[in-house]
Amino acid sequence: MNSAIVLTGPIGVGKSTQAQRLGKALDMPVCVYDEIKDNYRYKIGLSREKALSIQAEQGVYAMLTYMNEYKSQILQPIIDDYPDHIIDLGAGAHAFDEPHQVERARQAFAAVSEVILFMPSADLATNIKALPGLRENYEVNTFLIMHPTNEWLSTKTVYTFGKTPEEVTAEVLRKLGRSG
Repeated sequence: MNSAIVLTGPIGVGKSTQAQRLGKALDMPVCVYDEIKDNYRYKIGLSREKALSIQAEQGVYAMLTYMNEYKSQILQPIIDDYPDHIIDLGAGAHAFDEPHQVERARQAFAAVSEVILFMPSADLATNIKALPGLRENYEVNTFLIMHPTNEWLSTKTVYTFGKTPEEVTAEVLRKLGRSG
C-alpha cells in the first residue's frame, strides 16, 4: 500500500484548495487529476470528439456514461504512477454506475492510505444550494452530490460548508491522525 491520499467530491467543494494545503502540511507532492487525465484517457482510446457528439445528440448523462468506462480504467494507473501523493481526483472521477467500474475503483482505492470525500454538508438541500459550481454545472453537480459511490468508495468524509480552508485542513489532519 502506498501512502497516497485521494480527495474526491463535487465541483466547487474545495478539493483543489485542500490538496495544496494538505500537500504543504504533510510534505507530500500533489497530483491534479484534471491536469493529467487526458494523457491516460487518450492512450486507451477515449475520443473527445465522440464524447462531445454523444452529449450533443443524447445529452450529458449519455456522455458521462461513455466517459465512465475510460475513467474507471485510468484510476489504477494514476494511483500507481503517483504513489505517496495527495491526489486531487477531480469532480466525478469516482462516480460510476456499472458494477465492473465500481469494482475497478474499489480495487484502485484499496492501494491508497485514504479516500477523503469533501461535501458541503450532510444535508442534501444544503449541498445543492452551497456549491458555486452549481451555477454552471447544476445538472452534473447535483448528480455527483447524490451519487452512491460517494459513500461506497470514501474512507472519510469532511464537510466544508461555513468553514474556512484552514478549519477544513485542520479537520482533515485530525481525521488522519496527523499534524502538519
